[in-house]
Parts: sequence; C-alpha cells; structure tokens
Amino acid sequence: MESTIDEMSSAYEDFVAAAADVVREREASGGRRTAAMDVALENFRHRWELFRASCDRAEEVIDMARRRITTEYVADAASAAARPAEAGLPPVSVLRLEQALHAVNSLAADLRRGSGGGAVSSPPTSPSGVTPQGDKAD
Repeated sequence: MESTIDEMSSAYEDFVAAAADVVREREASGGRRTAAMDVALENFRHRWELFRASCDRAEEVIDMARRRITTEYVADAASAAARPAEAGLPPVSVLRLEQALHAVNSLAADLRRGSGGGAVSSPPTSPSGVTPQGDKAD
C-alpha cells in the first residue's frame, strides 16, 4: 500500500511540474503556439495520464483490501455463528453484519478521499448497545 501511495505522490508531483512548464512556456511565447509549447503540452497530457493511472491502481488496491476484509469478516462471523457456544460469541445478526460492512465501506471511502482513515470513529453499536466485536458499548 505504501508503494502505491509513493507512486501516486510521485506521479502527482510530475504532473504539477508539467503544468508549471506549460505556464512558463506560454508566458515565454506570449501566448502563441510554438514548438516548445507543443512539447510542454504533450508532456502535460502524458503526465496527466500517468497520474490518473496511478490513482486507478490505488483505488484497485483499496477495493481489493475492502473485499478481503469484508470476506474475512463474513467468514469469521459465519464460522462463529455455526458454533456460537464453542466460541463464546453471540449469534451473528443481519444488523451487526450490515454495521460491519458499513464501517468497512466508510473506511474505504475515507481512504479514497485521502484522509488515511485518521478519523475512524468507534465501532457502531446495535440497539442493544453491543458492538460488532461483542463488547458492551459505554
């Protein structure tokens, strides 16, 4: 994940530098179309495409992580539901599963927006005050 973020950051910096080159070339040419301006514009377009591709790869990484986490949670919940007495866990309810899926989707959306999940809230509670992990909420 870190390498994906580094790649996206580098692509963004290259894109911004290419945009600055276009502005410099435009000022230097007095707004006229020149060979140097065409080169700067082509480089800008290329850097834009690379930046978009790096963003797409980052989104794919986040989606894969979200699917993996969701799948693992569902498998764990289903396993515990099959033997709640052995695991000492309450049976899985649809409400708890929906809350967990909502939490995972919210985290994925935060990551897509670039917040890094720094403002992750406490786990949602059910009407009975029990968190998806089975702890009693305060």
